[in-house]
Amino acid sequence: MRKEHKSSTVLIFIGLLLTVVFVVGRISSQNPDTFRTRYMVDVTLESFLRFCTEWWIPAGVIGIPMFLITLVVSLWRESKENRK
Repeated sequence: MRKEHKSSTVLIFIGLLLTVVFVVGRISSQNPDTFRTRYMVDVTLESFLRFCTEWWIPAGVIGIPMFLITLVVSLWRESKENRK
């Protein structure tokens, strides 16, 4: 695997991770009880949901374009290499 492929893979992963934070944050900010259970409290889940509800807008602004642009560039490079 060449170095260019590794860097694009990392950027795709980061963009996808930020997109997940965006989606979870948006859902939990509109409906706070979506991911919570009634009789059980999970500190890790509560911390993750709090983080997502605070940072969902910047994560979406950065993550969605990063994911899409990196994915398109990676697919374009791969198709260009396959033609050779």
